[in-house]
Amino acid sequence: MAEYKDHQFSFQYPDIARIENVEGSPDNEKWFNIVYPQYNATIFCTYIPVTPETLRNALDDSYQLAYSHASIADAIKQVNFTNELHNTSGIIYEIKGSVATPIQFFVTDSLSNFFRGSLYYDQKVNKDSIAPVTQFIREDIIHLMESLEWGSTK
Repeated sequence: MAEYKDHQFSFQYPDIARIENVEGSPDNEKWFNIVYPQYNATIFCTYIPVTPETLRNALDDSYQLAYSHASIADAIKQVNFTNELHNTSGIIYEIKGSVATPIQFFVTDSLSNFFRGSLYYDQKVNKDSIAPVTQFIREDIIHLMESLEWGSTK
């Protein structure tokens, strides 16, 4: 496993993937991608500093982005996530069917940090042919969520 460190957060990700920073993110936000070249897949990631007042908007946006695929998805399953050791909680949205983004997720401390990601394939997908890769990357996402630690935002 490799480790990504920023002053606001850190997490582990697999050695077979690489991090690509995205230019032009709004002030205080951080945009980057976790790219899996051999699978033509990318996890698009966003870190947003939040307040208890702005957290609701971030949660609503995450929900809306996941459920915007409801019309073409076979089903959407929400799996709750909690890690008391790192003071994090979140949801993994598993979007079933032939969709370009079969997994979306977020992690937050409910106070000042919000991290979200969306797995996308860079090609037209067939749910049966990508199922093993999606399951493999899902395990990487769970590890990312479990290893995510908040840093100093000062």
